[in-house]
Amino acid sequence: MSQQRTLWEYVEQGGSKEERQEQADKERSRRRTHKRLQSGGHWLALLRVARVIPQPFTLNDISVAVWKAHPEAFGMNGYSYPDNHKVHYILYGARGLVAKGIIQRVRQGIFRVAGGVDPEALIGPGPGEEGPAGGCDGQTT
Repeated sequence: MSQQRTLWEYVEQGGSKEERQEQADKERSRRRTHKRLQSGGHWLALLRVARVIPQPFTLNDISVAVWKAHPEAFGMNGYSYPDNHKVHYILYGARGLVAKGIIQRVRQGIFRVAGGVDPEALIGPGPGEEGPAGGCDGQTT
């Protein structure tokens, strides 16, 4: 898990108060977005789809495949097209699927699911639930 920076680390870094505040706001926004995507089951839906498409795959391959499976979650707002940015965000970043070793980067722009990864084993039932948590249940439309 990524460690949150302290106020003193920002002070030691230098820069103006406005720059530090802007950077802190960006980091908070990234954490909120990641938490929303993860709690909504988006990362799990992406992983389930990634397991069934031909390996290795490109960012565009997984973006289109997961959008076809879950257009409401992975589509561009107001358009009937896949949103690469949502997929990119789930793959990359300090807490992304690539950083966790769940998705492996074969080479630039080419990925594959790590061997032995079971999406259902990565999550446990929440309080009062019997199955996996999340907004995207893995069913295709």
